[in-house]
Amino acid sequence: MQKPVVKSRLYEQIVLQLQQEILSGRLGPGDRLPAERDLATRFGVSRASIREALSVLQSRGYIESRQGGGTIVCATADTVLAFPLVDQLARHDTTIRNPLEVRYIFEPQTAYLAAERATETEISMMEEMLRAQEVAVAAGGTGIEQDTAFHFAIAQASHNDLLVTIVCNINEALRETREWSLRARSGAANSMRHHHRILSAIAKHDATAAQAAMAEHLEDVQVMALRWLKERAMDLAPTSLGGR
Repeated sequence: MQKPVVKSRLYEQIVLQLQQEILSGRLGPGDRLPAERDLATRFGVSRASIREALSVLQSRGYIESRQGGGTIVCATADTVLAFPLVDQLARHDTTIRNPLEVRYIFEPQTAYLAAERATETEISMMEEMLRAQEVAVAAGGTGIEQDTAFHFAIAQASHNDLLVTIVCNINEALRETREWSLRARSGAANSMRHHHRILSAIAKHDATAAQAAMAEHLEDVQVMALRWLKERAMDLAPTSLGGR
């Protein structure tokens, strides 16, 4: 919880660290979080970033703000760690399936259109996003910002304003499954491998290949997301059995 936070969108990194504190059992239901100023000092960020992070955690049900009682960790399905692994995965089935169904509807066809319509400038932008993802992953990150930007660049290259608007609006809803898949063992490496295949097809203006490569990528996202949930459940199970 005292890890220094660096790079852009600081509040998201704070969310991940506090969420891990909660899921690992180091912060349990009923525990009170430190005051905003104390959290800001520990993470080395502004109180505004702390407020953003706490707002996200509250929207996800991990914490609640009580008048006169500070910010309290809630008891959620994710914090009750004694469930068998199969139950944990079942609880997340809809969380994974729903956004991926939406992605299956839009993204393979978006890649198809991008392959038909992308300009050299747009292809160069995708190449830049992919290089940035590689740098982020090499530095120890997940590359989620660059992953998101790469997919958005494909939507822009479709030259369909409505598709761009849809992708922009649903990106936040897709973020959790992206995060899960990238944090899985080999997840980030798989993502970049698929991105290279998608980009290669778009650069060759091979629409059918781009569509197929995107569909294969989305199938792998589902596999990686489930892998990460399984790995997390196995890591956290001993904590639940031993109690706090």
